[in-house]
Amino acid sequence: MSRIAIIGAGNLGMFLAAHLRAAGHDVFFCVRRPPDAVRVEGFEPFEIPYFLDSPPPADLVLLTVKAQDTPRALLWLEKLCSAGQPVAVIQNGVHHEQRVVPYPAIPVLSYVYVEPQNGWLRAFQPPRAHFTVPAGGGAAAFVQLFAGTALSVFEEPDFHTAAWRKMLHNCVSNPLTALTGRGLEILAEPHYRDWAQRILAEALPVAQADGARLADEEGARVLEMLGSYPPGTRTSMLQDRERGRPLEIEALNGMVVALGRRYGLLVAVNAELVALLGG
Repeated sequence: MSRIAIIGAGNLGMFLAAHLRAAGHDVFFCVRRPPDAVRVEGFEPFEIPYFLDSPPPADLVLLTVKAQDTPRALLWLEKLCSAGQPVAVIQNGVHHEQRVVPYPAIPVLSYVYVEPQNGWLRAFQPPRAHFTVPAGGGAAAFVQLFAGTALSVFEEPDFHTAAWRKMLHNCVSNPLTALTGRGLEILAEPHYRDWAQRILAEALPVAQADGARLADEEGARVLEMLGSYPPGTRTSMLQDRERGRPLEIEALNGMVVALGRRYGLLVAVNAELVALLGG
């Protein structure tokens, strides 16, 4: 059994808490306000211990807050990681490790989609493993943590490319649904499909310049995948905008803009999206 600290008690944090507690781990939340009871479909409701400050050390820390909330979350790590314990950065975007310097990081891509329905959190089965981590010893603690659960972890030899592939999906789906207030069905309409193509025409060269091994056809594959989702599929950024919450646009299209300018590439379409959603 391991002692696991989960920073953030949102949908993903609650989902992880349910599975890890069921596997016998000692789980607690690090949060700014007392969390609600954990109500995840398939589990009986239960309470999780939480700390508003001064948490005990943990064997492994799971950082589940949105990327824009990371600076405040770093305040927890001084106590949680006092002996060099790793931090699993389970967030969107690329270059996960840079967000938690100087603490040792395990970058994690999450393909879990959890949505509140009638007072419960419902998780949809992803089309691949629930999580992806870099292959090799550095992520072993995260892989072993889920060995006794129903959740799967894939060890990816080329994690940087995998992170950029997911980033391209997010740079299209999240801002366009947030702007329109509609689900992914908008990508079947010529206006929004054209907009998506222009986002990708800028973002893909940035990914390639940043070292991702993505073919020029990757943009078409992204649109094909997004088009396969059922009508009404709602992204996390759309849900955050409806609730008046800050958006992670800087970690997505904002990162495309920052890296594009570093590499001398055109990023005007992505910069426009950041201006529209970053206020």
